[in-house]
Amino acid sequence: MILRLSIVPVIVKDLDEAFEFYTQKLGFEKVTDVKGPIHFLTVAPKEGKDTEILLQVPDPKIMGEEMAADLMSQVGKTSYIFKVDNCKSTVEDLRKKGVKILMEPQTQPYGTQAIIADLYGNSFVLREPPK
Repeated sequence: MILRLSIVPVIVKDLDEAFEFYTQKLGFEKVTDVKGPIHFLTVAPKEGKDTEILLQVPDPKIMGEEMAADLMSQVGKTSYIFKVDNCKSTVEDLRKKGVKILMEPQTQPYGTQAIIADLYGNSFVLREPPK
């Protein structure tokens, strides 16, 4: 029986650089950090640790050249949706921290949303549900 979605991967080029961005700019916290043949590093929003983000740099020595190349081709193609309490103030806070804003907050029937990007072009929708 499937219980829930627990971890979503985000392919990055540099683990340390990505970790700094997600914790310092987005305010996420480290959840898991296991070093071994593969460095398994996850982060999550402080208030939402039910689903973690796996910061993943594909390693051809572990998964083979073809799979690593295929995963690296996905850099910048991630798009997940984060629930926020106030879209406009969240965007302003992230802008001050240097986060790239791809779409300014817009009100839709399903809520207010904006789009941001990480260092590698992975995009994330910030969605404030309608009141």
